[in-house]
Amino acid sequence: MKKISVVLISVLMVLLLVSIVLATGFIVKTSNPDFRNDPLFYKALGNELTKKGDFDKAAIAYEQSLALAEDLEVRNNLAVIYYREARYSEAIDQLRALVAEEPGNPSYHYDLAVNLVDKFRNTDDKNLDDLYEALAEYEKASGLSPGFSNSEQNIDVLRRVLRI
Repeated sequence: MKKISVVLISVLMVLLLVSIVLATGFIVKTSNPDFRNDPLFYKALGNELTKKGDFDKAAIAYEQSLALAEDLEVRNNLAVIYYREARYSEAIDQLRALVAEEPGNPSYHYDLAVNLVDKFRNTDDKNLDDLYEALAEYEKASGLSPGFSNSEQNIDVLRRVLRI
């Protein structure tokens, strides 16, 4: 009789616990979380891949992060990778977006100018408008932060090249 009572009490306790769990909504999640819609996951992945020197995969991770949410740091990291890979037009697109988002950041203006000049110098796409835009961006960087990263020297060089 004691054995039946112990079993019956055990079954009732389990049923009571199950009903409490169901009533309170307390459910332990045992599956892996779904990272497909988490921009921070892709940002962290991009950072890790960058550290390992796998820039192609890092760019893909950063692109996925940006597709899910705007993040200036991710956009800047992506621009750096594009520059490193001589993908100047893509870097320029990212930097223009950064300049539009934070026009008071001299670094974005400066980096945009560098990419415009390097695109002109290192590709077959020789468009003088890129050099004029680069000059304007160097001037903005210098205006925001006088002496910023040798902006004045770059301004002088571009003015001589463009004969301004």
